[in-house]
Amino acid sequence: PSLNDINCQTLTYSGADTIWVIGGVNWLMNMLWAPIPQREMKRRQREDPYPVTANIRTATMAGGLFAMDRLYFKELGEYDEGMGVWGGENMELSFRIWMCGGTMLFIPCSKVGHIFRPSHPYDFMGTNIVSKNYVRAARVWFDDELEFFYKLRPQFRDLDVGDLSERFALRERLQCKSYAWFIQNIYPELPLERDLIGAGRFRNDANFCFDTRGGDLAGGNFLYLGDCGDMTKPNMNTNRFMMFTKDGRIMGLNYCLDTGYGEEIRFEPCHNQGGSQQFSYDTQTKTIKQNGNRCLTGNSEKGYPVLDECREGDATQIWNFEHIYI
Repeated sequence: PSLNDINCQTLTYSGADTIWVIGGVNWLMNMLWAPIPQREMKRRQREDPYPVTANIRTATMAGGLFAMDRLYFKELGEYDEGMGVWGGENMELSFRIWMCGGTMLFIPCSKVGHIFRPSHPYDFMGTNIVSKNYVRAARVWFDDELEFFYKLRPQFRDLDVGDLSERFALRERLQCKSYAWFIQNIYPELPLERDLIGAGRFRNDANFCFDTRGGDLAGGNFLYLGDCGDMTKPNMNTNRFMMFTKDGRIMGLNYCLDTGYGEEIRFEPCHNQGGSQQFSYDTQTKTIKQNGNRCLTGNSEKGYPVLDECREGDATQIWNFEHIYI
């Protein structure tokens, strides 16, 4: 459905007439609203004579918007009773639906009004219950990709999340596919670790790192430079986590770097069409290039990276990845 807003003070209802997004996911296991991919637009045009009202396949769903047959919900294993209060249950159920043989759809003509409160009305009982919920889901469903999740959240590696034996047994009974299958077939916009040449902190020889300042969670925000922290210790700051894909995209958690908006480099929706979102990494000089002769340069005076003429041995243009795969 289309998720529309009901003002919590006035109860005024507002929202879009149609759906232009799907539910996506990043490596923090956050749900995100992403533009409908071209692959899905083409599928709708190919399979439905009325593509404007055709159902839209979505990788994930917000927790309050699920509608399914009650018997299918029970067969699928209902909610994970080891989770508590709020958070993560929608992502776990989204993975389970797709990986265990189901399909999840947005219905374009369906609308759900939601009252967005200024703060959570729930009592979290002073615990890290939300983190436990997400880690429970990751340990059950991420398979070989779990280690990459820990590279973003190293503090979760030793978190006690309770007994998972019933959830593993459920997965075995339902004969579910792998998380890699989910990414490759349901949400290929998210790269797997095997699709990367580098990840984590991007540090230049002048000792500056890329810093998203949270701007990679929404389009139109800028990339900055920041302190790298102690490179001998795990990175606990997700604002410093970036990914460089083998097909030449540099991504934050949700969006791609784009040089097409002036000197400052912005995060924009990944369009997979090259151009201002296409980069290459020279393994000999350790430079990040665009158009062959322009290098990403950590300009400390301006506080953000820029594209500049490549200069041999310039410490501001020599980049190393915290996790390197080439």
